[in-house]
Amino acid sequence: MPLTFVAGSARDVLSPDLARSVEEALRQRFPFNNGEGDEAYRSDEVDVRGWVALQSRVPQIAGIDAYQAVFVAAPLTGIEEVTVPNVADPFHVASLPALVDALQQFAAKASLPVDEVELMELAAKYLEEDELIEADLDVQTYVQLMLSARQAMARGQALWIVG
Repeated sequence: MPLTFVAGSARDVLSPDLARSVEEALRQRFPFNNGEGDEAYRSDEVDVRGWVALQSRVPQIAGIDAYQAVFVAAPLTGIEEVTVPNVADPFHVASLPALVDALQQFAAKASLPVDEVELMELAAKYLEEDELIEADLDVQTYVQLMLSARQAMARGQALWIVG
């Protein structure tokens, strides 16, 4: 199943009723700007295997459930669980600035770009070259996640992982 990273509001990724409940739960615990009214940024799809592989290389995201996760512009020290009424599992909430820092550290160790233009060029390379479609899924995921995280930071929006 593919994943997409979305810089936007809960309404961009959830049904209206669930979005309201999630936003309310987040606002009770964090300074939360839902980015409503701004157009959402959506990454290219990535293979869930890339997320799992990236988690093994970036410890700060290791415990995050990709299917109910959001990164917010709050100084969290780890992953917080937020319970939402009528939702079986809690949402995982983590710090967006900490995510960007962790991805930059990973990029430095792996000799990967952090510049937006270079990231887009690398993304295009993976999309255009058929033999690379299944290659380096962790790197492909890093590229899309970093581009999306930077968009979320620049727009003052949350970053959602959508499966």
